[in-house]
Formats: sequence, C-alpha cells, structure tokens
Amino acid sequence: MVDVACNIIECNESFKKWVYHFLGKELDKGDHVLYNGQDKMYLDKFEMCYQLALKGRSFKSVEDMHVGGELRYTSVSFNPVFDKGRNVIGVSCFARDITEQRKHLYKIEEQNLALREIAFIESHRIRGPVATIMGLAQFFNNDDVTDEVNKEIIDGIITASQQLDLVIREVVKKSNEIGPQP
Repeated sequence: MVDVACNIIECNESFKKWVYHFLGKELDKGDHVLYNGQDKMYLDKFEMCYQLALKGRSFKSVEDMHVGGELRYTSVSFNPVFDKGRNVIGVSCFARDITEQRKHLYKIEEQNLALREIAFIESHRIRGPVATIMGLAQFFNNDDVTDEVNKEIIDGIITASQQLDLVIREVVKKSNEIGPQP
C-alpha cells in the first residue's frame, strides 16, 4: 500500500521479492514505490498504473518477467484507497503469480489449433477417399462376381482405402500430439 506521494506504507516479503526482479533492489516501508534507480520501463509503466489508481480507477495488469531463467506471469491489481469522505488517500496493490494458469491457457490454445487441423483433415481429406469407395461400390456387379469390371472396382476400393488409412493415421498422430487420450 502506498500513500498519494507513492511512498510505501505497508508491504510484504512477496512484494519485496517481486519488485527486486524489476529493480535489482528490494523496497521497504518508507521507500518510494517508483524507485527511479535502474529500470526506466518499470518506472514509466508503474507510474502510469499508480497515477490511474490515484485518480480513483481500479484495474488489473498482467506482467511477464524472467525469474531464474523462467518466464513467469503475475496478475497485479491496483485499487484506490478512500477515506470516509471518498477522497483517494493511497493505492493498494496486490500481485498474484498466474504462471500455471497462463501456461494452461497456452496449452489449451495449442490444442484448439491442433483440433482445428484435425477437423479440416476429417472434413476435406477423408471425404475424397470415402466418396470414391462409395461410388465404386455402386458399380460392383453382385450378380456376377467374376465380372472383369469388378476387379477394377476392387482395385480402386483398395487404393482409396489405403489413402483413407494414411489420412486416419495422420489424424491419430495429430491427436496424440494434443496430449494423452482417455
């Protein structure tokens, strides 16, 4: 929590560690939250956030940062603090690590892309061989199975079936790329 001059009134250890990743310095009670030492991007971005909150706006921001070589995501909420007269007297700021949720969301997006590819394969590439098999089957002479045309029909059905098998294998491969199947 900061006052209207952006001086820290209260902070916890998580805040100190989180800010350290941006600044390379821990901040504590009494420090200016926008410590203007090293990181201009940090200063500009968070100055804007605190100023919006000091004007009475509550909002959230998602920050990404590299911590120990790993990309981490944090949801940060900025909330104005009002006195009894509804005057803004400071800002409370809460940060929450949302890395796992964000990774899960990205995985779902990748799976959705793979499912769209599978749907395209099924709706376009499978229909061709199936239509061929269905068309050839209509010309099969059931009354005389020794009819010479039947051999050509069977050969065509075998070729179309092999094409269909390749497409089905591709669908199965893409399905396995999505993740384990039940």
